[in-house]
Amino acid sequence: MVATTIATPHTPAVVVVAAARGVVTVARFLGHFLLALFGVALLGTGLDH
Repeated sequence: MVATTIATPHTPAVVVVAAARGVVTVARFLGHFLLALFGVALLGTGLDH
């Protein structure tokens, strides 16, 4: 991300901000998804024992 910004100084700030927001959104979604998956797995093993 930072390397791309340095490599292309011609890129408008709007594009950089939009890309950063996209990355944050994906990271949040993945985080919630992994947390939910972990919770389900935890519940599953808890019910098994």
